[in-house]
Amino acid sequence: MTTPPAPDFRALEERIVTELRAGLAVLAAEQGGEPLSVVVLWADPYKGWYELLADTQARNEAGARARNTQMAALLAEVATRPEAWKTARSTSHKLRALSFDPRYGDYTFAEDPLHTFDVSYDAFLRSDEYTALNVGGEDGWLEGHERFAISQALLRLVAEDAFDVLHKAALLRVGYAYPDSSDAVIVAHVAAGA
Repeated sequence: MTTPPAPDFRALEERIVTELRAGLAVLAAEQGGEPLSVVVLWADPYKGWYELLADTQARNEAGARARNTQMAALLAEVATRPEAWKTARSTSHKLRALSFDPRYGDYTFAEDPLHTFDVSYDAFLRSDEYTALNVGGEDGWLEGHERFAISQALLRLVAEDAFDVLHKAALLRVGYAYPDSSDAVIVAHVAAGA
């Protein structure tokens, strides 16, 4: 039996750049007059789907205030637990106050994504080669490699001023998210008018 070819992550990066250019054009047409403060590529490497999500400045600021209130209340609860000191550093990091809302599930353009596309590596994921490669690490082998491809694609789009088609808040955050985390990972900031 022939092993299916491993993913070509440079080709994936190119595909993401191409797809997101198209997605940003759709977003620019759909966003209306309110400035955007966050654009996120939501990706599930194992299932092969990608969705472009975005949030308006007003909704995101309100979400950040609500999140910070929730995190402060949670900190008060967690800090009273007898063994809480053992995870104080990671707990504090997770519960820290933020100036934006990273919880992409609440974004203005999340319920009905503006642009979706599929990239499937299903045959390779069932191969013995993948099983051998997928040992250790914080992420699975595919998930980890795709993080880099997604980040590089987003950074290229920032460098190419691809986000200039959007009506942006003073600061536009650009990032990605995986379904196993409720928070987006921000890889770049784009200033309005820059």
